[in-house]
Amino acid sequence: MSSNSCPVIDAYPFSKSEGDNVPHVQQQQMHDLDAQTGLSQLKAELDSIPDSVKTSFVHAKHVAPDLVSDEHLSQFLYAEDFDVKLTNIRYHHQLAAKRVVNYWTNRNKVFGEDYALPLTLSGAMKSHMHSLNDGFLNLLPVKDKFDRAIIFTNPIKLSPARFDNQVRVWWYLVHVAMEDEAALKNGFIIISNARNTSLNNFDAKMTAAICTSGDRFFPIRWRQTHCCHTNPVFPLVAAMVKSVLSQEQRETFVLHNGTQEQVLESFRVKGIPKECLPADLGGSIIVSPEMFVKERLAIEGCSKSRSDCSSQLSIACAENTMVDPVMKMKVPKKTTDIHISIAKKKASTASKQSAHPGRPGDPRMNAAVQAKLEDPDLPLLEALAAGGFIFEDIKKPGVKSSEAKDKDGVTVYQRRNQLLRRLRKERNRAIS
Repeated sequence: MSSNSCPVIDAYPFSKSEGDNVPHVQQQQMHDLDAQTGLSQLKAELDSIPDSVKTSFVHAKHVAPDLVSDEHLSQFLYAEDFDVKLTNIRYHHQLAAKRVVNYWTNRNKVFGEDYALPLTLSGAMKSHMHSLNDGFLNLLPVKDKFDRAIIFTNPIKLSPARFDNQVRVWWYLVHVAMEDEAALKNGFIIISNARNTSLNNFDAKMTAAICTSGDRFFPIRWRQTHCCHTNPVFPLVAAMVKSVLSQEQRETFVLHNGTQEQVLESFRVKGIPKECLPADLGGSIIVSPEMFVKERLAIEGCSKSRSDCSSQLSIACAENTMVDPVMKMKVPKKTTDIHISIAKKKASTASKQSAHPGRPGDPRMNAAVQAKLEDPDLPLLEALAAGGFIFEDIKKPGVKSSEAKDKDGVTVYQRRNQLLRRLRKERNRAIS
């Protein structure tokens, strides 16, 4: 199922208490009428909101009407437990309308100029696919016994340099979860493995963005949070986490501590058997972010060309080779002097040929881009070296490869992202 596809309105029982003795066809007619009535009332409520308050929603509706369809709006009604028989029905319309506006306003904040693109790997996520491979946020391939989607967080996989991108990953994974009609109806749960985490694996801004959007913006409900194997760090961050959680989120926050067997039993009692848990917690599921990305590319069909999808995946895989061992990814092999020498000569020649007075940008980055374009198999780090960037402390003990800095004080991670952005611009320019 494409991440853009939305279940039809018929899939949602907006009228919750039709009589058991009413024939099925009549029930369906009543249901369709209720759904259509609710949708019309929601649109009226949205129309009553000043455009100045809903600018992001209005713009998205204008440039991407398929994304702001009736099916899309209907999901927000369901998230607010709409029922035409309720005496305070307008209150639910107001809540749904507020959720719609907040959703699009914050989608704009998270994705910037790409916010009105589909939330796919070739759409709004096209520049952030590599962040899915970090392994901090993972959508498990199963649901719990209550048919709720499961998002597994593993903070130990998260480095400070990657906090911002994880909010985009969060949005993407929640929308993938919404493709499952049962999960869209029943919501999702969070399972967090706090084992061996430190304060370096925690960011207040990222946590607030995730908790707020998960409870107040999405057309799917956050049902429970399960945190296990907490350590001495947990009390230090608990007060901050509690401050950004809604009352419902606080009331459904569950801790699981003890031996592995005790934790597994505690999960089982909550409707989450071993078969629904990742191997890191003693469960049966092997979490593989790389495989997830490949599967999503296949499912989404990648709305661009297949070759462009492949190049995006190659970039993501190339980035993985530059992350430190804590992330369970490989550090690149020692660069050969011959390869670098050839790349430098090519980059130097290309830089001279393409140099123009007043051209913006770092000449070293221009050379790195040219080197990578001429040799697509050239690793990103080697392309940067070919351009003239020097990371002297990359081999020093205790220094993560992604956090090594050049002589200008800029990290490998930042330089790599700059190079990737430039490469994407060059490819887009070539296509157009």
